[in-house]
Amino acid sequence: MKKLWAVLLCFVLLFAMTACGNSAPAASSENESTEAIRESTSEATEDSESTEEINGTNESDEVVLEEVFEVKTAVVCFSGTGNTMAVAETIADVTGGDLFEIIPAEKYADEDLNYNDDNCRANKEQDDPDARPAIENNLSAVEEYDTIYLGHPIWWGTNPRIIQTFLDTYDLTDATIYTFCTSGGSGIEKSISDLQTLYPDLHIVTGKRFNNASEEDVTEWISSLSE
Repeated sequence: MKKLWAVLLCFVLLFAMTACGNSAPAASSENESTEAIRESTSEATEDSESTEEINGTNESDEVVLEEVFEVKTAVVCFSGTGNTMAVAETIADVTGGDLFEIIPAEKYADEDLNYNDDNCRANKEQDDPDARPAIENNLSAVEEYDTIYLGHPIWWGTNPRIIQTFLDTYDLTDATIYTFCTSGGSGIEKSISDLQTLYPDLHIVTGKRFNNASEEDVTEWISSLSE
């Protein structure tokens, strides 16, 4: 009888152990499934955040590019007789730039420009390296421009002293400066060289002499600057 009870007890214990063994993998499987869902959700969230960051960076880059390519152009001119101003107006039309005139505080009369008279005002100014004729109008707005076309007539083979007054007065160190002039004979090379020597901190690039220039001539010159 004792042996019978012992056999029955063994069967009961064996059945209990089998039941526990079957339930353990099931619980483990459930835990693994839950962990997989958590990992999948976490990865999806990270991907979403990464996409938002990339999109944000691209939008920022587009804004920067727009600012870089927004170049402001000014055409600044001193004209003794009106010839240089005519060219300046054409350059402003071709480039879409804003036109500024350098107006002397003391206007130049015809006798002031009589180069055959050694005592005329223009000759005296050109003969004095320190001469700086006063400018009547405020041109401080040109300091905000990226590209400047600076025009003048040729006096004594170079630029009038009032151009130096202008460059002494305003800070144009961040601008690219192209010069142009009107002259019946003298070139602009000496004027460019003189200005580059006097103002080494300015980015004075090149220049062009015009004589009754047409819009076609001006357009051709402007186009050549970007080549």
